[in-house]
Amino acid sequence: MKRCYQALVRLYPYDYQVSFTAEMVTVFEHSALECRAQGLLSYLRFCSGDLTGLVLAAPREWMAKWTTPRMIRGRALPDLRMMRPAGVSRETHFAGAGK
Repeated sequence: MKRCYQALVRLYPYDYQVSFTAEMVTVFEHSALECRAQGLLSYLRFCSGDLTGLVLAAPREWMAKWTTPRMIRGRALPDLRMMRPAGVSRETHFAGAGK
């Protein structure tokens, strides 16, 4: 079930995945173990509800990403292609980038 959950997390935007996947999977595993201890029916009910919720929430995250400015949303990762070492001017650093 963990693999299925991890596969469904890939439906979310990349920056969301990077920020939250590890925590989401850990919480899912612990909750699944607790429900499994309560019986098969409880476990199946939990898994179906959680996986359904994961699938239904992915489009909402994409809509939020597309409609909310990056500055407000705060989930955008830095663009590594645009980063440069401290103390090096932008012109100097990117002068050799095309080579």
